[in-house]
Amino acid sequence: MNTVKIIIAIWAAAVVIAIVFGDVTIAAQSGSTTANFLKIGVGARAAGMGEAFTAIADNPSAVYWNAAGLRRMDCPQAEFSHQSWYQDVTIENLQVVFPQSKVSFGAGLTYLNYGEFQAYDESGNPDGELSMYNLALILSTAVDLTENVSVGLSGKYIEQSFDVVKGHAFAADIGVMAGYKSVQVGLAAVNLGTTITYIAHKEALPSGIRLGLSVRQFDDKALIAFEGHAPFAGRLSLHQGMEFRIIDQIAARTGLIYQTGAISGDNALSWNLGVGLSYGKGRFDYSIIPSEGYGTDTIHNFSISMRW
Repeated sequence: MNTVKIIIAIWAAAVVIAIVFGDVTIAAQSGSTTANFLKIGVGARAAGMGEAFTAIADNPSAVYWNAAGLRRMDCPQAEFSHQSWYQDVTIENLQVVFPQSKVSFGAGLTYLNYGEFQAYDESGNPDGELSMYNLALILSTAVDLTENVSVGLSGKYIEQSFDVVKGHAFAADIGVMAGYKSVQVGLAAVNLGTTITYIAHKEALPSGIRLGLSVRQFDDKALIAFEGHAPFAGRLSLHQGMEFRIIDQIAARTGLIYQTGAISGDNALSWNLGVGLSYGKGRFDYSIIPSEGYGTDTIHNFSISMRW
């Protein structure tokens, strides 16, 4: 246990140093945030359940949702996710988890690609192409405080590139998960970190708090989850998700996301659907967020995961 404590202490110290010496800011103080790709949920299973996943976090996407969930896995696992977002924007996620007897470790990569854009000179003539991307690298660890309570910590490196202009930041997530019989509660403080600086301009990260509750019923054949996400800058969102295991290899999912305080003309409610297929140690998950109307795109998300 002493070795575990030393590892956690070093990890925590690295995160604290990055925050303290990195010009920490709270988004609510600045009134705006950047790196908003960090708010896009990871994994098709979570998406199919309306992103109510902080109190579940029992697969490799726990690296994003709640690092304390790393203690809910009993073998190494990896997951790759692809999301076709609005317009031609694509998002790729890769997470791996390595549980040990006393401590669990995880790592994640998120890459958002905006594609190529035509550049023009001062005379309006084509002048090559511009590229834009967002990137986040995550290292996570978790331990059990008691038989039913786990705590997790993640450190993040974040980079945004707008062709020749780049900005980077460091951040941390802190997660807690507590369970009693079929009920589980999850709490995560996310994206607590430094500002991102572009030349002389600084912007805050989209930090906030997520609190969730999940309940399993009928011998784990039904899973219901509720969650609230309170960003330090922005509006509260409410999430609800359900998963029904039809047979051991097939699961159906649905979820709702409600954005509070939506202004007139906004669609405050979105409806998600998903399905999961398992075979041996592999699993395929798919989710869809239907188009909200003219001018919007249907969002597709799929994940492939493997245990060993």
